[in-house]
Amino acid sequence: MPTDESLRPLDALNARVMRHPAAARLTLMCRMLLAVAFIPTGSVKLMGERFTSLGVNSSVGAFFEAMYQTGGYWRFLGLSQVLAGALLLIPATAFYGAVMFVPILVNVVVITIAIEFKGTSAVTVAMLLANLWLLAWDWPRWRAVLINAASRSLMHGWSRLERAGWLLGGASVTAFFFAVRSVALKGTVGVLVGLGVLGGVLVVTGWVRGVQVSPRS
Repeated sequence: MPTDESLRPLDALNARVMRHPAAARLTLMCRMLLAVAFIPTGSVKLMGERFTSLGVNSSVGAFFEAMYQTGGYWRFLGLSQVLAGALLLIPATAFYGAVMFVPILVNVVVITIAIEFKGTSAVTVAMLLANLWLLAWDWPRWRAVLINAASRSLMHGWSRLERAGWLLGGASVTAFFFAVRSVALKGTVGVLVGLGVLGGVLVVTGWVRGVQVSPRS
């Protein structure tokens, strides 16, 4: 888990880079370009209009037409892009806009590469890199999140028995769905169900024991 000491090299690197006169200007440019790129196109989706005039005989046209036909989901994509772009333009909320753009841009990059949208993948990758720069600009906020996450362990104070139960139960449930979906572990459904039940018993036992011990301590 990250500690204050282990993050100091990143603190120093961030401070050195962000002190450069060009850093703030590059940040502002990235915010504006992403907002300009996504607010208009997102508005088209939000209004329920088609994004492209390409025919369904091409992979790109067929993909966007299928997305358009979903209706509500198409509008949701537009709303997400418009909202993320708007957040970037407001200094107080720019951090949240950059965070919101991470899944949007990763998805866009994968789509443009997967459907062979010629020339566009280079642009979308550049957009993703610009957004990563925006996240780096707000490194102090990420640092606080990492440190707080490290100091607040979900299983803090739980007994080893209960922890083992959760791990066993989680692993067996995951494996169970692999077996049911015929991806792997065929013929092991009964065993996995038994392990899941055992994990549940361990969790309840460890929890009850913890409750019984707590009043005495």
